Amino acid sequence: RTFGRRALGRRALPVQDPAVGDRPDPTEEADLDAPPLEATFDVADEAGTIALARRTAAALRPGDLLLLEGDLGAGKTFFVRALARALGVPEDEPVQSPTFALVHHYPDATPPLVHADVYRLPDPGELVYTDLPEALQEGEAIVVVEWGTAFEDAWPTPALVARIALEGDTARRWELRGRPSLVRAMTAVATGEAL
Repeated sequence: RTFGRRALGRRALPVQDPAVGDRPDPTEEADLDAPPLEATFDVADEAGTIALARRTAAALRPGDLLLLEGDLGAGKTFFVRALARALGVPEDEPVQSPTFALVHHYPDATPPLVHADVYRLPDPGELVYTDLPEALQEGEAIVVVEWGTAFEDAWPTPALVARIALEGDTARRWELRGRPSLVRAMTAVATGEAL
């Protein structure tokens, strides 16, 4: 499977935070057709996770699907909160785990952000009772799904699959598989390299 296959011709939207820069042009066919890239790295603390989310926001494209996996308390929702802020969701708008609501929408994000948690769903057939299929089909929002790998065959090809593991009190190990430009951007922040 190839990650990140998207319809060509969409224009990238700028991130509202000038510190993160412009989004890559989604017409870069080489990146879209490239095999997925894998990387593993550690992030030392919450500040590192925030930096990682900011760089991730800059590398995402409308229509991207991210699947997050990790134990309870690994930082999935913390990462999504930081991602939402980087995409322009105001500080006064709560970004919380959608464990019980299943799906939260953040239309103030640029592009819009949809955050889902499918931990409580017994099987992928239950996805029809959420608006996730529509959000993915429209292709205008970034969709982040916690525990989404349980239903990996039910989704379109994700731009990124990330597994987060606890490494002590504050450190997290990230295992990534996905679109090369996205994985490279995230790895560069984690290793302190310039892009």
